Amino acid sequence: MKRHALGLHWDLEPGLVFLNHGSFGLAPRELLQWRWALLQEIERDPVSFLVEALPPRLEQARAALAALVLAKPEQLAFVPSTTYGLNQLLQRLPLPVGSELLVSDHGYNATANLARYACEQRGWSLRQVSIPLPLRDPAEVVEAFAANWSASTRLLLLDHITSPSALVLPLKALIALARSRGARVIVDGAHGPGSVPLDLEDWQPDAYVGNLHKWLCCPRGSAFLWVRDPWQCTLRPLVISHGANTPVQMGQSRFHLEHDWIGTADPSPWLALPEALRLLTGSAEPSRWRQRLGRLQHRHGALAQQGQQLLLEALGLVQSIAPPSMQAAMASVPLLPRTRFDGSSLQNSLRNQGFQVPVIPLQPHLPDAPQFLRICCFAYNELADVERLAAAIAPLRLAQAAN
Repeated sequence: MKRHALGLHWDLEPGLVFLNHGSFGLAPRELLQWRWALLQEIERDPVSFLVEALPPRLEQARAALAALVLAKPEQLAFVPSTTYGLNQLLQRLPLPVGSELLVSDHGYNATANLARYACEQRGWSLRQVSIPLPLRDPAEVVEAFAANWSASTRLLLLDHITSPSALVLPLKALIALARSRGARVIVDGAHGPGSVPLDLEDWQPDAYVGNLHKWLCCPRGSAFLWVRDPWQCTLRPLVISHGANTPVQMGQSRFHLEHDWIGTADPSPWLALPEALRLLTGSAEPSRWRQRLGRLQHRHGALAQQGQQLLLEALGLVQSIAPPSMQAAMASVPLLPRTRFDGSSLQNSLRNQGFQVPVIPLQPHLPDAPQFLRICCFAYNELADVERLAAAIAPLRLAQAAN
C-alpha cells in the first residue's frame, strides 16, 4: 500500500518511522500556518475577537462537528481534552452513594485513575471487567460486562477504542445492555473521532467525550463533549465563569454559555476543525467531509491490519487478539509481561533505531499484566514502514517463544 498524498504535508523528523499517531496526533503544516494566521488576527484586537467574533466562530466549528458525528449542535460543547471532559462528567454525575461503576481492564490509565478517584470521593465502588483474549466475536465483550453486573451497577464507563490493545468495543450493544438494566453509559472516545464513523444520535449514550487533536489532526488542546438530554440541560462545567449568569439570548443555551467560556483560553484548536476537515478531505463542502473521511479511515484500517499480520509473523504468533471488525487505524500485538520482558527498553531501543512506536502495558500498576506493541497508521505511513519495524523486532521471536 502506497503512501497517501496527504503524507507529504507533515513536518516529521527526517528518517523517523512514525507509527504513533494515536498518542498525541499531528497537525499538517498547512493547518499550523492557518492557526498562526488566526492567532495574529486575534492579537490585532483580542477584545473584539474574543467578545464579538468568537461566539459565531465557535458555532461554525460546532456545526461542522455535528455533521461529522451525526449529532445535534445544541448537545455539543468544546473542552480542552477527553480527560478533562471525563473528569467533569464523573464529578457531576448524579449517582447515589453505593453505586457501582463497571470499567474494562483495557482502559486508559488516566481514565482508570479518575474513575478510582471519583469512587473514593463519591462513595461509589469500582468493578473491573476482564476482556478475554483472544476475542472471536464482539459479543464476548458484552457477555463479559453482563457477567460482572450486580444489583448496584449504575454506570458503564467504556472506551470506544482501547488505548493499549486498540480494540473497537461494540458500543451500541453495550449501550443497549445498560439501557435494559437501568444503568448509564459514559464513553471515553479519545480515539474515536476521525478513526471510525460516529453516530451519536443513533447510539445515545449518556455522554461521549472525544479528542479532535488525534485522528482529526486539530492542534492539541481540542476535544468535545456530547451529552444526552435531559442531562445536557443541567450539566455544569468544572470551571464556573461568566456564562453562569450571562443572559440567555435567542438561539443560545446555558449549556453553551457556560462551556464556551471557561476562562481566557486559546480557542484556535477548536476553531481549526473546519479547516482540518477541509485539508484532510480535500473538499470545502461540509456535506462531503464524512464520506471522504470514511475513505481515509478505510485506508488506515487496512494498513493497520496488514501491519499487524507482519508483526505477528515476525514474533512467531499465530492469531491476532481480535477479529478485523474490532480494529481500526490502530492494531496491537501482545508481548510478555514486564516481569519477563522489558517493554520500556524495547521502546527505547526502537526509538534509537528510528521508530516511534509505543509499548503499552495493559495496566501499568500491575507488573504481571500483558504488554502490547501498538502501531497507528495514518496518511504519512505506508506498508514499508511496518515491514521495517517487523524486521527490527524479528530477533524477539526466540525470546517470546522461550517464555
